[in-house]
Amino acid sequence: MKSFQIVCLTVLLVLVAGTESSRKESTIFGMPMHHDPVPATSTFIVSDFLQFLQTAVTCFNKLRIPEERFPLYMAGVFPNCPETQCFVRCLSANLNLYCDETGSDIDRHYLQYGLGQDYNCFRQKAEQCLAANTSPCNDPCEAAYKQELCFLDEFRKYVDSHMNSLIAAVAVEKAEQNPVYYNMCAHN
Repeated sequence: MKSFQIVCLTVLLVLVAGTESSRKESTIFGMPMHHDPVPATSTFIVSDFLQFLQTAVTCFNKLRIPEERFPLYMAGVFPNCPETQCFVRCLSANLNLYCDETGSDIDRHYLQYGLGQDYNCFRQKAEQCLAANTSPCNDPCEAAYKQELCFLDEFRKYVDSHMNSLIAAVAVEKAEQNPVYYNMCAHN
């Protein structure tokens, strides 16, 4: 993916975020977004896909990862290297799915990435994987990476299932904001 395409994706995210935040009770993908301040320790709030992408872009930029890796990460390809390990830790920690002290939270992963799977199957698979991938580690990024790989299939399905919805939402938003401009672009 070229720099131009990454910039376009970022601009689209900002466009949707700006228009969504300007609405009184906003919705994205048909689900209301709640912005009530709730302590993170008492309640888990599932991030919508836009929030997920914004968190990913923030981690990506904060860690100064080469831009060629962004499409790989969004495709669920996470090479075993220090930058990728820290990206995985940053994304999961900022989505409140992972904590350095307690590790990966299976229930939160289910709520974020489960997509209607059977809870008991999801939990059993995650427990087995985490048992095999949780060992003392001096590097917090590596420790997070090992545990979060247990949810890689779910991550991939989550991104795949929401990417088309995001594209459709952006197209609808553009059409609502400026029908003439949108129609002109459609004919080119």
